[in-house]
Amino acid sequence: MAALIELDHVRREFDRGNIVGVDDVSLTIERGEKVAIIGPSGSGKSTLLNLMCGLDLPTSGEVRFDGRRVRSAREWTAIRARRMGFVFQNFCLLPTLDAAENVEVAMFGIVPTARQRRERALDLLARFGLAGRSHLEPPLLSGGERQRVAIARAIANNPEVVVADEPTGNLDRKAAQSTMELLVGLQQSSGTALVIVTHDPSVAAVCERQVEIVDGRIVHVEHRTARPPAMMAGVGETAA
Repeated sequence: MAALIELDHVRREFDRGNIVGVDDVSLTIERGEKVAIIGPSGSGKSTLLNLMCGLDLPTSGEVRFDGRRVRSAREWTAIRARRMGFVFQNFCLLPTLDAAENVEVAMFGIVPTARQRRERALDLLARFGLAGRSHLEPPLLSGGERQRVAIARAIANNPEVVVADEPTGNLDRKAAQSTMELLVGLQQSSGTALVIVTHDPSVAAVCERQVEIVDGRIVHVEHRTARPPAMMAGVGETAA
């Protein structure tokens, strides 16, 4: 069976080749695995993430999803909508929609009726302890609550992979640990692959594979026993 995501000698240039964001990267993401992509600020982590998810296209090399080369932005849009979920550091919630509506947005075009979308959104928010907060808009929620809404939105369409870009960067330690427990619990219960982009060793430690990128190149890959989120220490910087 083909890997879920494959990058084959991928390179991404900017400014007519004067800047190289990712340089000759080959990487696979298997079904159901937890992978951390680590490295210092400016190392190419976000560029690699964008290429992996089709948010950007490579200058050279090939990106495949489920064994098939994805050739266009339109194909990537369909894959992201149906088969991928995203959790971002700044949450990316729509401030004028309430929590339930933010989750429903991800299901437009996938779940056929408004009633089904609303029921699923409320079920997911209840699962994450937000049953009594579903009517509130993001500015009225804490950082930890907004992150839980973002996770609910990410899994609304039962994706095969969830990509989390610095998911604990705006959270204090307690909220960060809760976020990682939700993500790891999701991965374990559903078999969803989990890719975490982070500069935080405590966050990376919940993954069995850690891929280190420096100056756009993979410099080290380490396989290790994943640490439970309850053992995280020192993560997060701001209040939940």
